[in-house]
Amino acid sequence: MREEEGTYSHIFAYRIPKKNHEPLINLQRKLAKIYKRHGMFGSRTYQLGKTNVYEGFSGFEKELGATSQEEVWIEVDSYKDASEFARVVTEIGADAEAGPLWGELAQLTSDHPIIMGEFTLLSEM
Repeated sequence: MREEEGTYSHIFAYRIPKKNHEPLINLQRKLAKIYKRHGMFGSRTYQLGKTNVYEGFSGFEKELGATSQEEVWIEVDSYKDASEFARVVTEIGADAEAGPLWGELAQLTSDHPIIMGEFTLLSEM
């Protein structure tokens, strides 16, 4: 079954130690459940695989400075629109269940900052 998609996405890029793979997957599941309860449409996390980088391009591993002991993940969270995203984030800030999970996230990803950005859908192909 396909998750509902919106026009607004919050995207994260992670560099994490390979040893934190399972703990971070488990944490992501808990956080996604809370976010969905507040109105997020869906959350998908992708792990970077082997990439053949074409001439004139650069790969994620190189640009993020990932080592052989790290994994690169991209998380894409979908929302109806920017105002719905803002509402959900405000509610999450007041959700007592989310607070401890943010501390856990900080411990699992403390070696490198999480890169994040908010994106608006331009078009579908």
